[in-house]
Amino acid sequence: MLREDNTGYVIFPTKGSSKYIRTIGKTLIYLIAFDIEDINGGKYCLSNINLEYLSAVVVDDITKSNSGIYFRDGISIPLTSSVCIGWSNNSYLSVDGNDFYVTFDNLTNEGKKLYYSFRKLHNNKELRILTFNGVD
Repeated sequence: MLREDNTGYVIFPTKGSSKYIRTIGKTLIYLIAFDIEDINGGKYCLSNINLEYLSAVVVDDITKSNSGIYFRDGISIPLTSSVCIGWSNNSYLSVDGNDFYVTFDNLTNEGKKLYYSFRKLHNNKELRILTFNGVD
């Protein structure tokens, strides 16, 4: 029988990590591409992809803070592309009280290859890695 590998392309904190503690809720990691015009209120919509805000803390890999800028009225800005690259049945909090978030450095080698492929495909778009912590 094949063992399920839900980590996908992400290196999550390991059990017994001295930097993170496990908390209630799931963690979802998405790689997204969007046009900067959509954040500035433009109507440029290349595709019809949206993420729903899941009553969670959302942190991106660039601002490294709660990223409500990607969501309006519970739905994300129009995305050019989106893919879930990993998930965990746990959420994580650093020992200094900050929410866990994924950056390029937290990606596996395969995850980094996927990121570069995404960058090549969407070379004129903004790319972000979104971490949803505490998903019900």
